Amino acid sequence: MKLTFNRTFFIRLTAIVLVILLAVWMFFIGKQHTILLDNKTVGDFKALSEVEVQVDKQEALFLMPRDRDQAIVTAQKHKVVIKYTDSSWNEVEIVKTVKLPLMDSMMLLSIPTLVANPEAEQSEWLTHFEIQVTPPEKDEVVITDEVTLVTDI
Repeated sequence: MKLTFNRTFFIRLTAIVLVILLAVWMFFIGKQHTILLDNKTVGDFKALSEVEVQVDKQEALFLMPRDRDQAIVTAQKHKVVIKYTDSSWNEVEIVKTVKLPLMDSMMLLSIPTLVANPEAEQSEWLTHFEIQVTPPEKDEVVITDEVTLVTDI
C-alpha cells in the first residue's frame, strides 16, 4: 500500500486531530466534582454559628455548626462566596476562586479553616475526601434469599 501525501490525506489527518482535541477538551470541561462544604470545628478553628456558602451561581447553602453539605460542579475552576457575621456583628464576605484537581472527584472545603486564614494556600482548607466503607460485622447473618425469611416464620 502506497501512502500519498495529497490534499485528501491532509484533510483526513486534520479531521482526526480535531476530533481528538475536541475529546480532550470535553473531558476537561465535563468532569464532575463534588465539593463538600464542612462547618465543623477543626483543631483551633471553631465552627461558625451560621454561615451562607454559594458555589458558582448555584443556590446558597446555609450551614450551622457541625453541618456538612455538598455542591456538585463541573469543570475545574469555581468561585466560592462565604458570608457570615463575625463576633462584632459585622457582615463579612470572603470570595475565593477554587481550582480543583482533575482526577479527584470529591473534595472537602473546611469553612472554619478558610475563614480563619483567607490568605492561606488552597491546600490548607481544601483536601481530598474519600468515603470510608465499613464491612459488616462477622457475626451478622446476611440473608440473600427472601424465601428463608418466610420459612423462618
